[in-house]
Amino acid sequence: MKKDACILGSLLVALGVLSPFASEVAGAPEKPRGAMFHQEIAWSPDGTRISFTANREENWDVFVMKADGSQVTRLTEDPAQDRYTTWSPDGKKIAFSSNREGKQDDIYVMNADGSGVTRLTRDPGRDTAPAWSPDGKKIAFVSNREGTLQIYSMAPDGSNPVRLTKMEGNLYNPVWSPDGSRLVFYTDKGDSKDQVYVIQADGSNPVLMTGGAGHNIFPSWSPDGKKILFSSDREGSGNTVHLLDVDASHLTPLPGLKSFFARWSPDGSRIAYISGSYPATEIHVVPVGSVLLTPP
Repeated sequence: MKKDACILGSLLVALGVLSPFASEVAGAPEKPRGAMFHQEIAWSPDGTRISFTANREENWDVFVMKADGSQVTRLTEDPAQDRYTTWSPDGKKIAFSSNREGKQDDIYVMNADGSGVTRLTRDPGRDTAPAWSPDGKKIAFVSNREGTLQIYSMAPDGSNPVRLTKMEGNLYNPVWSPDGSRLVFYTDKGDSKDQVYVIQADGSNPVLMTGGAGHNIFPSWSPDGKKILFSSDREGSGNTVHLLDVDASHLTPLPGLKSFFARWSPDGSRIAYISGSYPATEIHVVPVGSVLLTPP
């Protein structure tokens, strides 16, 4: 583990911008760095920290920072690709996927300070995008061990893997509802129109949420479980964050949030999102009241 003794950047109150890697040491002259592309972000259960994966100089690693962008810590420093983080409900561990012991991704878990890395899956297929259940008893993930990428669940120690879905195409990035009764995810059927679905925790009753329109990716839940946050290009103006009632009755685009990936804070007061595009992006945190009329 390497601790970056830098500050990610000051929180700009007006824009909520967290600038990536300004310097190696706070207050030191800025040093040239490779472009930073952030792929995903995850709030700690208490809302004080954000984990993220970033690609700098063609290598993915896991980082964590305070929610105001300070105290950035690099948790993994491996030539392999480490990405897709999820926190245990008690905030003591982070699960992620990595290909550090083979060509295909597997699921690993480590302490929240980056120590004690343990491999959880050992299947020849690709196991990635872990999601810890709210009660801490299961980790959902996607795997192509039986063909296309489908959703599985397992115990937090990697035992008892169970296939949950048998759907057309590839399935991506499942996220548990706050009460643990459902999972939201998106599918790719090869038609460039990724769609958001919700299933029950046992994989039953898949429900199409996004109606077949546009390219819809990286869904997640509001803290009360009543809304789904996802990114879509359905308006034709690039990826924009959208808000959908869980019964799919009302869809609201949030034009102020141009992003392919966004996550609500656990207390519902803030939204963290990634702006920009390859090869350089930024992480932003904004108050919910600045983008929504009524917080959940």
